[in-house]
Amino acid sequence: MNSGTGGNLGCSRGPKHHFFGFHDLVAWNSGETRIACLEVDRIDHIPLIGQRAAVGYLDADTYDFVGVTSTNGFNYPQGARQQWWGETNNLIFNDEVAGNWGSRIVDTDSGKCVQQLRSTAHVVSPKTGDIFGINYARLFRLGAYGYNGLKDRTAAEKIPQDDGIYKNNIAQDKPELLLSIADVVNVERPEGAELYENYITHLVLSPDERRIAFLHRYRTGEGELTRMMTVGVDGSGLRCLATGFLSHFDWQDNDHIVIWGRTGSMMEKMRRSKLYTLVPPGALWLAKKVIKKLFMGKEGVAGGFKWHVLHDSDTPVNAIMADGVIMEDGHPMFCPVNRDWMICDHYPHADGIRTLFLYQVSQNRRIDLGTYKMLNDRVDPTLTREALSLVCPKQIRMVSHELLTFRMSGLHCDLHPRWDRSGTKVAFDSIHEGTRQLYVQDVGNIVGQEH
Repeated sequence: MNSGTGGNLGCSRGPKHHFFGFHDLVAWNSGETRIACLEVDRIDHIPLIGQRAAVGYLDADTYDFVGVTSTNGFNYPQGARQQWWGETNNLIFNDEVAGNWGSRIVDTDSGKCVQQLRSTAHVVSPKTGDIFGINYARLFRLGAYGYNGLKDRTAAEKIPQDDGIYKNNIAQDKPELLLSIADVVNVERPEGAELYENYITHLVLSPDERRIAFLHRYRTGEGELTRMMTVGVDGSGLRCLATGFLSHFDWQDNDHIVIWGRTGSMMEKMRRSKLYTLVPPGALWLAKKVIKKLFMGKEGVAGGFKWHVLHDSDTPVNAIMADGVIMEDGHPMFCPVNRDWMICDHYPHADGIRTLFLYQVSQNRRIDLGTYKMLNDRVDPTLTREALSLVCPKQIRMVSHELLTFRMSGLHCDLHPRWDRSGTKVAFDSIHEGTRQLYVQDVGNIVGQEH
């Protein structure tokens, strides 16, 4: 199912599944002739230990997939963080390197591996050649966007001092810890953080590549606390911009970040409430939904949730964007050449329908591009035990076994829309035609030549 405005769709083809991943990277090479892509045979389970995905690209004219190499360092929400290196046709992506999660660079013309790096690459700075990565083994163990197959060396630590954001330079390959999880927790330290396993996720470089935005999180039986953080690429100027139930974000410009959520920690309000203290620990899981509703207010689950504009400064100011126009969580990406335009989507409604849309900041207007339906398929239960063998059992209980296995499988397919380099096309992953494929839509007739 799809309907809406904008140009015709182009897409990869089955029977194999093709996908890119998240909404914060440009998938096209510098010449816009190739679209980075992964390929797998099945999507009805979490990636298994040792399972590899083909790494390659779609021809931007024919949408044929050209496989170049493979990796076991991938997940479905974010792929292998595959990115084109500068003006070349070289792809950098995460993979297992010498028994650890690292990254590789492959020449997509020759198929040869150009370089192996001893650290992961979540984001890459073309200006400096610096890459910034995180511990995907810890993320996977905690039920977040990690990679399956390697044990987490920090499993015994709730707030590691020797793990966090790693910085490396492609030319030198001398990784160093830029910022530890302990450094992050100690900035306006959240009450009770030491009781839970903290982690860092979702690194995004500012447009001028001077600062990194990221999320600090920990999950409890009552919910998940998220903090929106930024730091300079040299490790200086660490800031906490907001705390609460915070979700997806992007840099609007070099000084502002747009993020969906509700600021202020409901978890802390719950813990301080008299009602919470009266509930026996063994019955807390039964009562937590009732308590949450009391603290969410009369508006219910959506109460208080907005698109926030956070000023990246020592005294951050919180403004609201698209109030009354975009009323749901989604995956935003601002156009790289005209940041007045944002591409976004929303989570599936009760009927499984998701909408792809543009938003113009200056005009406060939303333009729907199409609607796409999720499949009703379910995860293969025979592979669940093996797939979750490295996930912390406590984390599985907190989220629920069924929900976690679905979210980490390829059947959970958010659109995750992303711009091309010229700001005239958008690509997204979808499953509405029965297989997971990468789609491209022309939006040049809408955004025009304003940039």
